[in-house]
Amino acid sequence: MHVFIMGGGRVGFYLAKLFAGEDYEITVIERDQDRQKQIDEDVNARVVCANGVSPFTLQELGVDAADLFVACSGSDETNLIAAAAAKALGASKVVARVEHIMFMEANYLYEGFLGVDFMLSPDALVAQEIANYIIYPGVLAAEEFARGRIQLRQVQVSSHARAANQLLREIVLPGSGVLAGVVERDGKTQIPHGDFRILPGDKVTLLGKRNDMIEALHDFQGEEPRVQHVAVMGGGVIGQWIAQSLEDKVYSVKLFERNEKKGQELAAGFEKNTVSVVHRDATLRDSLEQEQVNTYDIFIATTEDDERNIVASVLAREVGVKMTATVIHQPDFAPLVSKLGIDMAVTPRVAVANSILKILRQQTVTASTILSEGEVEVLEFDVSPVCAGLGLPLHQMSRQLPRHAIIATIIRGDSAFVPGGNDTIEKGDAVVVIAFAESCEDARRYLQGG
Repeated sequence: MHVFIMGGGRVGFYLAKLFAGEDYEITVIERDQDRQKQIDEDVNARVVCANGVSPFTLQELGVDAADLFVACSGSDETNLIAAAAAKALGASKVVARVEHIMFMEANYLYEGFLGVDFMLSPDALVAQEIANYIIYPGVLAAEEFARGRIQLRQVQVSSHARAANQLLREIVLPGSGVLAGVVERDGKTQIPHGDFRILPGDKVTLLGKRNDMIEALHDFQGEEPRVQHVAVMGGGVIGQWIAQSLEDKVYSVKLFERNEKKGQELAAGFEKNTVSVVHRDATLRDSLEQEQVNTYDIFIATTEDDERNIVASVLAREVGVKMTATVIHQPDFAPLVSKLGIDMAVTPRVAVANSILKILRQQTVTASTILSEGEVEVLEFDVSPVCAGLGLPLHQMSRQLPRHAIIATIIRGDSAFVPGGNDTIEKGDAVVVIAFAESCEDARRYLQGG
C-alpha cells in the first residue's frame, strides 16, 4: 500500500516512521529543505522537497496511486486544499489535519463539497481521550473488539489494588475471560508471562469479555472515586474542548487562562455555571494555592508548552491534587512524565496516528488500536481458511508466529473468548492479536495467508 504524507512536522514525521516500520510505501512531501533532509536520514521513505498543495507536483509524484493521502502541515487551509487536490487526482482516501474549531464544527460540509474523506483534529482527539479518562476514572485507554463483546482497557495499577506486588498468574487465572496483554513500566513495554510481578504504577492493558472486565478492573485499580471537580490549565483548543465535554458531566470545572482578554472571551462562551474561568498562571504555586486546587480531583495541563505543562502538573501534585494529566508534544518528554508522578500523559501525534492507522487498515483489519507510543498494536481480523496453523493447539501454533505476537482472543460465530494453550483456531474464526509493531504485519500475513 502506498501512503502519501504532506507535511513533515511532529505528526507527519511520526506517521512516516510508524508506517515505514510496517513495510508500507511512503512518500513524504516537505517544503522546508533542512527538514526534508532530516526526515530522509531518519525514515525509510521517499522524501521530496516540494509544495504539496500544487496539483502539478502531486500529479508528478503519482498521487493517483495513493491508497491514503494525509495532509498534516501546520495550516488548516493548506491541508484542506492539498487533500481536496489529491482526491480529485485519484487518491483512494484522503485525510486533512485541522485545528480550528470552526472547521471541526462544520466538518461534514467540508468533507462533502471538498471530497475530503476524513478531517482529524489532534487537539480534539486528545481532549476526548482526557475527558473519557475523567468520565471513566482510571481508564487510560479504551477500545472495543468483536462488535463490543471484547473490551480493551488500559489502567494504572493502584498501590491498594489486589494485583499490586503479585505475580500475574496469581491475579489473572486461566478461564477468567481476561488477558493482561501489555505492561508498561518506566518507559519500557513488554508482553508479560505468568511469572511477571505487577507493581504499583504499572500501566496494564487488559483484554477480555465485557462481563468479566469489571472484576478485572477492580483487581488492578482498586476503588476509583468518581471525578467531580476538575482544574484545567490553558484556554486553547484542548482546554476548551475538555471544558465543553465536561459541562454536564461533573460538578465543576475551573479553567486557568493567564491571558486576561482571552479568559474573558472564554468565559462568555460557556452556557452553564459548571465552568468558571480564572485569570491566573497555573505554573505558580501561589496561584494554585489561592484557587484551592488541592480540593480538586484532577489537574490537567493542556498548553502548547510542554515544560509549562510538566511544571504545573508537578506543582499541582505537590499542593495536594489527587490526579494529574498533561499534554505532551515533544516525544522525548513522554518517558519523563511517569517518573515525575504525573498519572496520565497524552500525545496529540499518537492520537492522530491511531485514527489514521484505523483508516489505513480498514481493508484488511476489522478493528485496531496502538499502545505505548506506537510500540504495540492490537488488531482484529479474519483468519484465512488456508492458514497453516488451523487446528493446531495454540501452544504449538505460537512457535510459528513472530516473536512478541500473541493470540489474545478467538472470535467464533456469536461468541468470543480468551484462549488457553490447548485451544485451536478453526476455519471461519477471527482473532484479536497483540503484537509489537515490528511483528504485526508478519503475524497478520501468517494468519491471513497474505
